[in-house]
Amino acid sequence: MSGVSHLAFVALGANLADPRAQLRAAAAALADLPESRLLQISSLYRTAPVGIRGQPDFINAVAAIETVLDPQQLLEVLFVVERRFGRRREFHHAPRTLDLDLLLYDQRVVDSPQLSVPHPRMHLRAFVLAPLLEIAPLCRIPGRGTAAAWLPAVSRQTIERLE
Repeated sequence: MSGVSHLAFVALGANLADPRAQLRAAAAALADLPESRLLQISSLYRTAPVGIRGQPDFINAVAAIETVLDPQQLLEVLFVVERRFGRRREFHHAPRTLDLDLLLYDQRVVDSPQLSVPHPRMHLRAFVLAPLLEIAPLCRIPGRGTAAAWLPAVSRQTIERLE
């Protein structure tokens, strides 16, 4: 990597096609991103789907990535990885083979039609906060304070650490 590096956090989720295997393979794909380096990945967590009933539970994780890509470039390469894993965006909250969400990029705030960082709902999702705090216990969410401070808001969401 050449240039100034940045710390990004990416949420991984899947509930189709052997989600545990999908997330393990996705971690390997993140390790191969251009101009980037996978620093750490959380344990896997099982959670119920949010927003829609009648679909399988999700397996989730969060990865820390060092990158010289800017936020938009990073988002674009994450979309490439999703497509490689068969991701289709049929409807909001649809089941998926792989979902990669850019949660944080340094302490930057990005608000464009294509990208919002920090992720606008990350502080309301146990499946994001638990794995994020596992690998970055002192993490701060720009404009919202510490990630840990939001745990009470998600305390009723069922989440199970798998490994």
